[in-house]
Amino acid sequence: MNPVPSPSTEHRATSRVPIGYRVKVVTDDEMIAYASALNVGLGGLLLEPTPSLPVGRPCGVVIFLMDLETGKRVVARGIVVRSDVRGTAIQFTKALEPASRELLEALIHSRTPGDPAFGSDMGAAG
Repeated sequence: MNPVPSPSTEHRATSRVPIGYRVKVVTDDEMIAYASALNVGLGGLLLEPTPSLPVGRPCGVVIFLMDLETGKRVVARGIVVRSDVRGTAIQFTKALEPASRELLEALIHSRTPGDPAFGSDMGAAG
């Protein structure tokens, strides 16, 4: 008998890694600072559950990378795809600029250096 997957099991095209970096989310009518993101991948990120954003809301995202050189940050455009008690999930909707993509790839690789799911096609949009 196969085990039933838990409701929190999600399948993604890219790996996500846990992080604790500050994140700023900007929408048409507000700017929200999150103390930390829960995880991030090349395709998006998961933020703390509160404050929440409505599903479908487009936004800009800035991830401040504290343990790299000062001033380094990942900048992305995205859309809220989930907002519930588990967190606010934002999917990136545009390809990252090369500098942001390099920083994000380096961060993910540093957290998953032996993960075969990461890195075989580094140039594909996540």
